[in-house]
Parts: sequence; C-alpha cells; structure tokens
Amino acid sequence: PSPPSDPFFPSQITETTLEVTQSTKDLDTARGTVGALRRSLQTLEIDLEALRNQNAGLEAALAEAEARAGAHLAQVQLQVSAAEAELRDVRAQLQRQNEEHRELLGLKDRLEAEIATYRQLLEGGDGGFRWAGGTGERIRCGAVGGG
Repeated sequence: PSPPSDPFFPSQITETTLEVTQSTKDLDTARGTVGALRRSLQTLEIDLEALRNQNAGLEAALAEAEARAGAHLAQVQLQVSAAEAELRDVRAQLQRQNEEHRELLGLKDRLEAEIATYRQLLEGGDGGFRWAGGTGERIRCGAVGGG
C-alpha cells in the first residue's frame, strides 16, 4: 500500500510524531514524579512510624512518672496522717498534764492554807503547841486553861 496522496499527510505524521514524543516525555515525567512521590510517601510513613513510637515511649514515660508521683503522694499522705495523729496525742497529753498541774496547784494552795492554819494554831493559838527550833517537832508546853 502506498501512502495516501493527501498533501497534509506528511504534516499529520510529523504532528502526530511530535505529539507522541511529547506524550512520551510527559509520561516519563509523570513516572518520575510518581516515583518521587512514592519515595516521599515511604519517607513520610517511616517518619510517621518513628513519631508513633516516640509518642508511645513518651506516653509510657508519662504513665511511669504519674505512677511514681502517685506512690510518693501516698507515702507523703501517710506521713502527714502519722504526724497529725502524733500531734493529736501530744495535744491530749499536754491537756492532761495541764489538768494535773492545775489540780496539783489547787492541792498546793489548800495544803499551804492548812499549814498556815496549823502554824497559826501552834504559834499562838488555842492548842498550846509551839515549834521547837524549826525542826518540825512539836513539843507540849502545857495545857492552857483549867484542867
């Protein structure tokens, strides 16, 4: 078969050849772009996986830190509770000691008053007793009054 005798045929062939050549170049460029995008996607997927692993590690570290902090807080709360209980005991003991001290002061005051009364009786009162030289011994000087 011989080529058609159309005068535009050679120009159509040339134009088609140019289109095919351009399409081939475009296809090669697109393939290169697709390959580059695939490599970028793989790199991004690797980066994403690394970030996920890093995030998981950070979450584990956070959970561990929270657990340690919780344990420390519980320990401190126990110490505070023990200190509060000890403080209550000390306050109660101090209150008891204050009450005992007040009772002893009252007893002391009553004894001093009683001693003063006896001293008054012994030194010039009705009983006829006198202190002998401050030794605390009593001697009878004789009965006062009819006898």
